[in-house]
Amino acid sequence: MTRIIAGEKRGTILQTLEGDRTRPTTDRVREALFGCIQFEIAGANVLDLFAGSGALGLEALSRGAACAVFCDRYDETVKIIKGNIAKLGYETRSQLIKNDYIHAIKVFQNTEKFDIVLIDPPYKSGYYETVLELLARENVLKHGAILVAESEEPVEAAVDGYHVYKNKRYGKTFLTFFRWDKG
Repeated sequence: MTRIIAGEKRGTILQTLEGDRTRPTTDRVREALFGCIQFEIAGANVLDLFAGSGALGLEALSRGAACAVFCDRYDETVKIIKGNIAKLGYETRSQLIKNDYIHAIKVFQNTEKFDIVLIDPPYKSGYYETVLELLARENVLKHGAILVAESEEPVEAAVDGYHVYKNKRYGKTFLTFFRWDKG
């Protein structure tokens, strides 16, 4: 069971995909993640990549983010995200992109600037460095943007402009927090 932990929609149960095709972020990890960035959320533009159920972006909206863009490429997860957005009444503050992360990021090339990016791909995918490179190259981050990567191991920032300011471990899950210094 996945639920909204805090904010105006606290306690609302979210639909998730059954089975092990997605790996929803546990309540404990989500609570820790948002506790670390709590003072950055109000009024933020959020990008939730590899959204799954949309729980991360919806948590940000519940805590006061101005808007959230959800990206996932699978029909089943897009349907679930759409349903969760409607359940919470966040249709006007949400945008859902059914596409892979590469094309979703390119949609906003030089037009949209995000304050917070939540990166939660399949752990073994190896997408982390590519995502960081693409976000930088497509010019979609505000100066000082926060990026949070959920993974099995700490994520390194091999791309100029990022610096890791925190690594936290929660059981088998690592959260790596980056700050974007350009833009």
